[in-house]
Amino acid sequence: MKKLLIPFLILAVVFNAAAGGTQQTGSATGSGSATVTPVPYPANPSPLDSSAKIKYYNLDEVIEYRSLSRYSEPDYVTALVNQGRLPPVAQRLPQAPQVIKTSFMSDGGGTYGGVFANVFAATLEGWNFVGGQSVGWFGVEAMYNVALLSSGPAYLRKDKNEPFPALATDWTWGDNGRTLTMNLIRGAKWSDGEPFTADDVIFTWEDNINDLNVPGRSRPATWEVNGKPSKLEKINDYQIKWTFAEPYPVYLLWAMADDRFAVGAAHALKPLHPKYNSSSTYLKYREAYAPNAIPAPTMGPWVPAQYRTDELLVLKRNPYYWKVDSDGKQLPYIDEVHFTYSTNSLTRTTNTMTGTCDISNVGEGYDDVARRASDPNSPFRVDWQGDSHGYGMDFNFDSKHGVATDQDRANRALFRDLKFRQALTLALDRDGIAASLASGPFYRSWGGGLLPASPLFTKESVVFLPHNVTAANALLDSMGLRKGSSGYRQYPAGSGNVSGRDIEIQIIAQQDLGNMIDIAQAAIPMFQAIGVKLSMKVLTTAAIDEQTRVGTWDMKMTRYDSPQLVPNAFPFALSPRDDQIWVPHYRIRTSGDALPFETQLNDITSRFAIETDAAKQKQAMFDYNKAFTENCYNIGVVSVSYGMLLNKYMKNVQPGLAVNVYSWGHQSMFMEQLYFTSDQQAKRPLILGNNLPLSYPVVK
Repeated sequence: MKKLLIPFLILAVVFNAAAGGTQQTGSATGSGSATVTPVPYPANPSPLDSSAKIKYYNLDEVIEYRSLSRYSEPDYVTALVNQGRLPPVAQRLPQAPQVIKTSFMSDGGGTYGGVFANVFAATLEGWNFVGGQSVGWFGVEAMYNVALLSSGPAYLRKDKNEPFPALATDWTWGDNGRTLTMNLIRGAKWSDGEPFTADDVIFTWEDNINDLNVPGRSRPATWEVNGKPSKLEKINDYQIKWTFAEPYPVYLLWAMADDRFAVGAAHALKPLHPKYNSSSTYLKYREAYAPNAIPAPTMGPWVPAQYRTDELLVLKRNPYYWKVDSDGKQLPYIDEVHFTYSTNSLTRTTNTMTGTCDISNVGEGYDDVARRASDPNSPFRVDWQGDSHGYGMDFNFDSKHGVATDQDRANRALFRDLKFRQALTLALDRDGIAASLASGPFYRSWGGGLLPASPLFTKESVVFLPHNVTAANALLDSMGLRKGSSGYRQYPAGSGNVSGRDIEIQIIAQQDLGNMIDIAQAAIPMFQAIGVKLSMKVLTTAAIDEQTRVGTWDMKMTRYDSPQLVPNAFPFALSPRDDQIWVPHYRIRTSGDALPFETQLNDITSRFAIETDAAKQKQAMFDYNKAFTENCYNIGVVSVSYGMLLNKYMKNVQPGLAVNVYSWGHQSMFMEQLYFTSDQQAKRPLILGNNLPLSYPVVK
């Protein structure tokens, strides 16, 4: 967090408010009515984009599925085979493993051994991800979860705009695009040696995604096509079939390629599910795999093997991993992964700059990073990238879910009033906030909606409200929100037991994201200047997730990324189509209180999702962004140029590695191909030595 500039910004805001406001670009009339005048969006794309470094490939230049004549593994794993503790490597691999071609690897075939070091700054709730637990994020999920397909590296493809195959090796459209048949990898095994089959996929689909009692990462509405449900069925152990209501919903391939379809281990989780276990409950099911219930079965390259609460997580190579290189070496090359816990994501950046961490998404602390990166002796390098992320403020629009007090009810009524949302937007000095967060071209004012780096973004679609304290006050005056003796505006008559009391709004910010905290702090005096009392509460990711589930929040700081960057892959993450999809209106179907423009956004995203004509797609996103921003659905504050910070001694990192396009950096590369040379390996000792996690606990 930028601790020096933020206080000066706050002083400037208070001083300018006392002088009657700063920038008078908009217009406002008397206290009975008000006029808001948008201005052209001050688009200023980042000059830092490093995407020119990216080399693009056809799919068959990167991976293939085939059997090789011989396979190999680290010597200590072979020793375990000789001791009878593991089957031979050929028996642990699928019939046709996924082969990552060494000709694709930027540094060629790797050397076994070494440690990948990282930091995680989110609560690790446990290992039942499909049941709704957080596995810690910050790359932990990228190593533990595996989906049907893989979206992260798809930005590398030049042959098709499609995800990479993963557990599903190939797929065929049929019945004029209304069915999709997928072949699954044959003979692959979970890390505990149990077979992976279509039963795992169907368990994930039927008993998690489609069970509304399970708070997972996707809901049935995620898979609807034009409002109609999709069907998934097992054909045989290694083949599944989708049936859709409308032809060619290709966007659903992307939903199959990330955490929305992370596959759960049926053999481990099914006995814990209340559908199959009468002594279980949904809460018990969700919490069954505690952080220390390890090793936990995974299809990922490393297995959770040691955990010290809020201190350290160690993952060890998966002896059953289903990928090899062109020479038949079972992947991964790296032996262990060490995650050190921190309460702040800046620790990851700091540690990468000192050489004790290998990767960081640089979204704050820019001044220090830029200065230290210029030192030729630094152990890291950084690739700056374009306006691929944004920070803003969400409102809670739900008039019923989470409403427990008259103040809750009154605040939701204010949030549902366009004038109030416009007033708060006008009150923010976005240019001042951007300048306070970092020196240089890293942050810019953002109008909300789509991100400027999106290929479907057009600045003409943005209804941009400039900083204008006078216009903001006029809007609130026109709503009849009078100021009391404290200088704050008061809830209007009819607000129950808070009528005539000062309006008080709380904004929650994520503990591990300093930008959120800094922006929220800067907003407090800006809202004070228009008579609105704002307070901030800093919470862990898990606590924010819980508040989202129960609806007990007013406003929330949010970081926006992939859905606003590549909406073709996330069309239904852009609007409140159903319960538990859109955080600002989490129970929209149950509450039955959709605002007219929300229905309009749903119609647009439905049309966009099945549109194949590029020009019509662009027009749909123009319509979407206009409706989104003219209704101030959120307060877009700043767009930001992230940097990819990397250990410069780490091998096989693809040039121009994306911080985030379809997925975050860990998932945007093939992590199993990373390696360190022997001299670098010697600098970090293994924690588990030659001990593989082979004995799995019985979880009840």
